[in-house]
Amino acid sequence: MLDKNSYPSEHFVPLTGNDYLLGRLTLNKAHDGLTMEIDIVQKESRKIFRSVGRLYHLSDDDEALHLGIQKLAEFLRESN
Repeated sequence: MLDKNSYPSEHFVPLTGNDYLLGRLTLNKAHDGLTMEIDIVQKESRKIFRSVGRLYHLSDDDEALHLGIQKLAEFLRESN
């Protein structure tokens, strides 16, 4: 369960087979729900390597995290 009082919140996802990059999911609160930014970042500097996408109008922290991981996985599958 995520801390619902702390926005923005960042969550890092290890990428199998890549020692230099991570998936980063950034959850933000907006006036019409939650938004999720999905990026691939450099492991050490946390600079954006590639922007994967955004999700809008999310109602729940856990749903947002689940959908963000799903979008990241789909992007990685399509990239290979």
